[in-house]
Amino acid sequence: MKRLALAFVLMIAACSPDAQVAEAESAPPKASPIERCMNLGGSLEAPREGDWGYTVRREDLERLKAAGFDTIRLPVKWSAHTATSKPYTIDPAFMARVEEIVDWAIETDLQIIIDVHHYNAMMKRPDEERPRLAAMWRQISDAFEGAPDNVIFELINEPNEKMTVRKTDTVNRELLSIVREKHPDRWVIVGSAGWGSLEALLKSRPPQDDRIILTFHNYDPYDFTHQGAFFANPPPPTGKRWGTREDIARMQLGAKQARAFAVKQGYPMFVGEFGVYEDVPLDQRVKWTRAFRETAEANGFGWCYWDYATTFKVYRLDRETWVNSMLGALIDQ
Repeated sequence: MKRLALAFVLMIAACSPDAQVAEAESAPPKASPIERCMNLGGSLEAPREGDWGYTVRREDLERLKAAGFDTIRLPVKWSAHTATSKPYTIDPAFMARVEEIVDWAIETDLQIIIDVHHYNAMMKRPDEERPRLAAMWRQISDAFEGAPDNVIFELINEPNEKMTVRKTDTVNRELLSIVREKHPDRWVIVGSAGWGSLEALLKSRPPQDDRIILTFHNYDPYDFTHQGAFFANPPPPTGKRWGTREDIARMQLGAKQARAFAVKQGYPMFVGEFGVYEDVPLDQRVKWTRAFRETAEANGFGWCYWDYATTFKVYRLDRETWVNSMLGALIDQ
């Protein structure tokens, strides 16, 4: 009887909320199909490719593959190349350029993530812009119908302003239904509001689907990772350092919360962006980047560094060489 009573007590304890939370915090999330990824930022996210100093080259993909990356993320400003009236046609020449880069990735044996990036009008007028966004995804779905599993879709990058958590949940479900018409088994990445923040993701209700990857972006603390960045408004002051015991504990707490959410939802977790501005002292860039990459891996997350060759660079175009210490912070040599 004592053994039966003890077993009953243990069963009740295991079913308690605290025990369930502890289990979620200790369990790994579902395995991510993406492990080590690089953002090709500053290319097709610009109004025109090359405007921001970088044009994607096939040799870049080959270099990334040789270095140990398995995936590239291609941020695409579709809204700059899509008509503003029905039927919202995407410029065929621009679509052909995206298809060319996708073909390079497939031939290089890299996975490639295609997203909808910098859709600023959607953030300000989501109800008015939803038909246009839906039309974009119908055309993207058509263009890549039959593509191999290398191709992964990301529905919308960093929702913000009037794209609240609830609004983003609704839009994610609508876009996923469009994609699933021709891509029933393709991996699709889904994030939430607040510029893709973890805080917003934890409040979200992701779609119910067997091939979903959850995502959030991490530039925390912002006044460290973006100090002196000319594009910030205003730029955080320079001189901020990172690496105290409290800094590390804060990073690990965020990862713990993300892991518990992924386990609860039953989906893989993917950090779609993280990085430090190029003018931050290199030793500090390396320290934060390595710490976050290791934290992500320890919690079972796939990750994607921002970015390859522009303002958070790991590769120097002017010298055609890696920033070796940054590459080492991402890929153990």
